[in-house]
Amino acid sequence: MRNITSEPKSVRELLTEMRNVSDGMIDLAYAAVLFEDVELADRIHELEKRMDELMYNIITISAVATRNVQEAKKIAGILQVASAAEAISDATWNIADLVRTKAKIHPIARDAFRIADEKIARVNLNEGSVLCSKKLCDLRSASTIGVTVLAIKRGGTWILLPTQEKEVHPNDSLIVKGPPDGIAILCEMAGTPKEDWVSKRGVPEIKRTLAEMRDLSSLTVDMAYSSILFGSREIAEEVKKANEKFKKLDRALWLAALKAARRERDTVGIYNLLQIAKSIERILDAANSITDVVLRELELHPVFAHALAEADEQIGKADVSEHSEFVSKSLKELNLWTRMGAYVLMIRRDKRYLFDPPRRTKVQAGDSLIVRGTRRGVETAKKAAGGSV
Repeated sequence: MRNITSEPKSVRELLTEMRNVSDGMIDLAYAAVLFEDVELADRIHELEKRMDELMYNIITISAVATRNVQEAKKIAGILQVASAAEAISDATWNIADLVRTKAKIHPIARDAFRIADEKIARVNLNEGSVLCSKKLCDLRSASTIGVTVLAIKRGGTWILLPTQEKEVHPNDSLIVKGPPDGIAILCEMAGTPKEDWVSKRGVPEIKRTLAEMRDLSSLTVDMAYSSILFGSREIAEEVKKANEKFKKLDRALWLAALKAARRERDTVGIYNLLQIAKSIERILDAANSITDVVLRELELHPVFAHALAEADEQIGKADVSEHSEFVSKSLKELNLWTRMGAYVLMIRRDKRYLFDPPRRTKVQAGDSLIVRGTRRGVETAKKAAGGSV
């Protein structure tokens, strides 16, 4: 997927890597909690240190490159977004550090991450699997079944955020994210049992609320980057609204946790669950900082658009023509995530946005779909929306 060991030489490369690493850290931190994996949590610390290095390099290069006030204003926007990306990495490291230090986390947290919309799974490759000895780019799992490989464990070694040139070997353990259907297909190809998404017993209100907070954190970060990519105040304003929704969820979570603490013996576990919620809140605060660039109408240096365009996961606009196969079909029927490796973040219809549209939403001719996924997945969705596929 990406190489975190190479030393970038430009602000564009630094920004691209910062976005890739911060995005990956969010998912890896949730994976560390879900699987109670101390080794994985410890390795995430390396990514956090890398983010510190990247931020220092961006500040240094920006200081040298600034020649006048106008340039400084453009650079200021870049530094604000870079600082927000670093804040996301700090928040996710706080989550991982709970696992690394073996702090007791209530099982409800793991159950909440299990039932969240975006799934994270561990897939073990059996000998004889059709996946063995193939490069990730040859598997094309992200663009065909919507599954992204976040990490590979090989013996006692972890490979975080692997590049597309990395091969998978027998007995490798893959940490992946994607839709349930896509992960089920990958499990079959790996020769391992399908993941069980069934929720276990617990406090339903806490479980549902934390799961929604986890999904909202990922969605809000995507929306924040979209607001910059498309220069949209409307999307930026929706991020603010999402933050208000999060505050209500956070309040509900704390109230439910306090009630549960009266009858739960595991009060330490409840406390650490709330620490996870606080870190998720910091992720949303960072997303708000990104949208602030748009709301204050700061002019971004052109290098930022290039950095977003080169990120591993892309955000694009797919305009739906009247001849497209998408017309009159629901998002559930289209199943873009599994078919193409891209999913719909929002729909622009007439002059308004439909954010995080439900799967029953039917696509209409003239809609603009804001989609996120692999470069190939986004491009395929654009062509299909235009009636070229």
